Amino acid sequence: MAAAREAAAPVATADEPSEALYRKLSPGPGRPAREVALHQRARIHGAMVEIVGERGYRAVTVRELARLAGVSTRAFYEHFDGKEDCFLRTYEVVVQRAAGRIVAAQRGERDWEPRLQCAFSAFAEEIEGKPHAGRLALVETLAVGPLALEQMRRAEGMFEAMVGESFAKAPDEVATPALIVKGIVAGVGGVARTRLLEDGERELPDIAEELMEWALSYRCEAAAEIGGLDSGPAPSSPAGGLEASAAAERESDGTLGDERALILSAVAKLAATDGYWQLTVPRIRSAAGVSRRSFDAQFESVEDCFLAALELRVERALSQAKRAYVEAPSWPLGIHRALGALCDRIARDPVLGRLGFAEAFAPGLDSMRRRESIMASISALFRESAPAELRPSELTAEASVAAIWGILHYYVGSGQAQRLGQVVPVLSYLALAPALGAPVAADALLRERSPLALQPVQ
Repeated sequence: MAAAREAAAPVATADEPSEALYRKLSPGPGRPAREVALHQRARIHGAMVEIVGERGYRAVTVRELARLAGVSTRAFYEHFDGKEDCFLRTYEVVVQRAAGRIVAAQRGERDWEPRLQCAFSAFAEEIEGKPHAGRLALVETLAVGPLALEQMRRAEGMFEAMVGESFAKAPDEVATPALIVKGIVAGVGGVARTRLLEDGERELPDIAEELMEWALSYRCEAAAEIGGLDSGPAPSSPAGGLEASAAAERESDGTLGDERALILSAVAKLAATDGYWQLTVPRIRSAAGVSRRSFDAQFESVEDCFLAALELRVERALSQAKRAYVEAPSWPLGIHRALGALCDRIARDPVLGRLGFAEAFAPGLDSMRRRESIMASISALFRESAPAELRPSELTAEASVAAIWGILHYYVGSGQAQRLGQVVPVLSYLALAPALGAPVAADALLRERSPLALQPVQ
């Protein structure tokens, strides 16, 4: 523990990469090898947090890690297999420390709701006080690769267990389905990620209480029944909308000969098959059958081309969802059917699934910011579409959309995209409960599964 505390004291800033960030152990005879090793690892973890927090995972090199940690590259490889292994183990340290502080913050509180408030506040203060560690855990992990995503899922599972346990301690013994708890954790994480990326006007500690109120808005007895509805197909969208969507996809995929469309189709399919990092301009050109001049006239780089293809696929999916929304007889049913159409599109379009949820973060910070921009647009659309008397706050809409997107990411990322239709009721509940009230939203969704259509909420 003493070694970890000493390693936490920086002696330089990340703007001075030629110098070590952390003090080495003071020389002394007979110092145990284990103590030296622990101290070196702590310094390397600290260096990883600083570089990732300042410049992102892609900027990390073993040489710079070793230099900033004040160790030799040989010593680095005695502790870690390489850059990714170091990142994964640093991520584990960051998460364990954050979880420990959240648990410690709840000590002394016996009632479940104040304990939950302490947990939310501790999480917000942890992110606010250690933004570099927050960026590593919530932002950069998405761009590292499958092992990091799996580690993130395990960490999310730990926090889901903590939230679920807090809910279970309420005296009313209202059960909250695990998938709704998963959405709550994803929503809180999404709100934190946005502020780490964009430095939002409202700091995270300032909105911790509102976030907790948002989370509590999902608690009601009927929520357990909503969780049990995940057994049927997604709400159907009008046949005409599907036919129009198919026609638009054929055109956008380049069947009409437009060179930009041919390039976008080629890069999407290559990325879905082999991954973003296998993309090169020659491969894209060869698959599209276009010249280098044509590619350069349309796109500045492989990254620019990939992100354009991603945005096109997302726009198509959202267009289909909007058609389903517009043709519904009420706002709640419109949201429900829009989510059904979105899930149907993702399940039917494996290229969209791979690009939107597996490869979307690979290019790095720019792609994450573009994704956040898309999410912000969806949040604004969701909020503005609601009747004035039901309109959620900006934070509520942001958290609800992040919760829904988190569940979509989980199902697609774990190879379960074909099951998305089964979870549409839960997604709809995550969208509607904060606006309608949990009992009204649950009743509306339960009636939608009956032969009677969902009626407008008065």
